[in-house]
Amino acid sequence: MKVVAKDLKHGVVKVVPESSDDIWLLATIIQPGDLVRARTLREIHFGDRGSGRSSRIPMTLTVRAESVEFQPFTTRLRVRGVVVEGPEKYGVVGKYHTLSIDVGQEVTIVKPGGWSSSLLRRLEESGPGGKAVVVAVDYDDYAVALVQGQGVRIYASGSLRLPGKDDPGREDRLREAIAVIAKTAAELATRERPLIIVVAGPGSLKEMVAERLRQLLGQGYRVVTDDVSMGGEAGVYEEVRRGVMRRVLREAAAIEAERIIEEFEKRLVKEPERVAYTLDRVRRAVEAGAAEEILVLDELLHHPDPEIRRQVDEVLRLADASRARIHFVSMEAPVGLKLKGLGGIIALLRYPLNLDWESASA
Repeated sequence: MKVVAKDLKHGVVKVVPESSDDIWLLATIIQPGDLVRARTLREIHFGDRGSGRSSRIPMTLTVRAESVEFQPFTTRLRVRGVVVEGPEKYGVVGKYHTLSIDVGQEVTIVKPGGWSSSLLRRLEESGPGGKAVVVAVDYDDYAVALVQGQGVRIYASGSLRLPGKDDPGREDRLREAIAVIAKTAAELATRERPLIIVVAGPGSLKEMVAERLRQLLGQGYRVVTDDVSMGGEAGVYEEVRRGVMRRVLREAAAIEAERIIEEFEKRLVKEPERVAYTLDRVRRAVEAGAAEEILVLDELLHHPDPEIRRQVDEVLRLADASRARIHFVSMEAPVGLKLKGLGGIIALLRYPLNLDWESASA
């Protein structure tokens, strides 16, 4: 997802979806009541109603969203609602219209109540599951980059400058180079907490860098290797274009959701006061500042009851303020159905909280 512009004071974010994953993401972020602006075609009748000709006229319209529908086989998003802004000469304001948003199309989303940090972070870290650190290395060049929704940011790059193969000092210089590259990537990963670290290159050098990275980072980080034709910045962009990283990110996001569910189930048996489930219990845990991690079913953002949607938004905002980590998961994910059975939202707590007792005494 390319974030083109932000005016958070007025709740405005302008984006360009770059893949079908981004279209799906917009379907989970645009909520009823949001204002959505995009270029569209509108059929306009000329002359007397029913007797004149009509044409489909291109124009920019803003609708107040009432329904949002993702069409997976066409990679389009349909946003239906009443037109609140449009060309006066066509008299479209106040009438219903459906915006059809496709890959590569600029769209502006205005949230009247403002953007929660968690939703904004989903946009900025999209594609589709968050940040990735990419290292591209061969025996000539290397580059270390951060890949996220805004694009690719090269963090460090350079030449290995290794002596010739017959030089007795080559192996020592190679070990030094591997240590520097791995240390640079580890520092970036520690700061950015990516879902995945991909070490790519044409030969076996990438395996050595990956192994050194695993030693530096320890558990809690997923380091994988991939084949590209060269190292350096060109290798980073080749890895991003290949699509392997996106697939791995999707898998990593699903694994993260599985981890949270497994930890939830373990605590539910051994430490039931260190978990919360259902919207009401999670809300009270968040209000107490006890929520450490929250897993949310994305369809909860589109609940047909506006009061439920308001409560979900409030919980996410309070969770942001208390520095809880928020994760979203699709109904299509393996844990989606299980999460729905728990009320669509669960939380791992920092400390024990007797939510059943609080509910009984309320």
